[in-house]
Amino acid sequence: MEGVLQWAQEHTLALCLAVGAVINCFWLWRYRGMLPMPIWVIPVVSLIHTFVGVFCVRVFAGMENWGNPLQSGQSLFGGIILLPIICIFTAKLFKRKIADVLDVAAVLTVTTLFFARINCIMSGCCLGSSIPGSQVYRWPTREAELVFHGVLLFFLDKRVMGKGPRGEVWPFYMMAYGFFRFFEEWFRSNARVFGPLHFGHIWAVVSIIIGSAIYFEISSREGRSTGRRRS
Repeated sequence: MEGVLQWAQEHTLALCLAVGAVINCFWLWRYRGMLPMPIWVIPVVSLIHTFVGVFCVRVFAGMENWGNPLQSGQSLFGGIILLPIICIFTAKLFKRKIADVLDVAAVLTVTTLFFARINCIMSGCCLGSSIPGSQVYRWPTREAELVFHGVLLFFLDKRVMGKGPRGEVWPFYMMAYGFFRFFEEWFRSNARVFGPLHFGHIWAVVSIIIGSAIYFEISSREGRSTGRRRS
């Protein structure tokens, strides 16, 4: 029993990601009307999505540090900026609608990142900066991100199951997380790379710009399409 507990303590990330992958099986089953697949394929897709997500956050961290992705840690922005590119390629490869794939993948990604942050708490990384006047207490940035992602999951699920224009979910997520992370980054214990800014500030702005551009383009197209139907 002690050996099992010791293994669990040494592999908290793997355990957290495994729980996230199990929950993502539920999302894939729930959205099977958009992305129909045999039941036995669902866990396979969930695991592949998790592994690709880990690959993206490690590659992104390696790009930030100009180092080996296997030794540079993780940057969650890799899952937000790089992962949709792979999703688009996968949608084309398997002849699925890109908008549907991205909408579903957004929910899967938020779920995975939620459990990745739980691992941060368990492993003691990604700390908030010290609260002024205290040598012990830090800003609860990781906990704030858990609340943010938990609330966001509720809204994204409603949006995926709704009747609005497809393809808006991922860019909305990019905007929402970008704004949240830019504010939260001031309370994180990260190195400054450009004046008072951290890498997180920079990628948050990039995420907001890309997400906004795509989101409002989709909304504009939907508005023009609705106008033509009415006329």
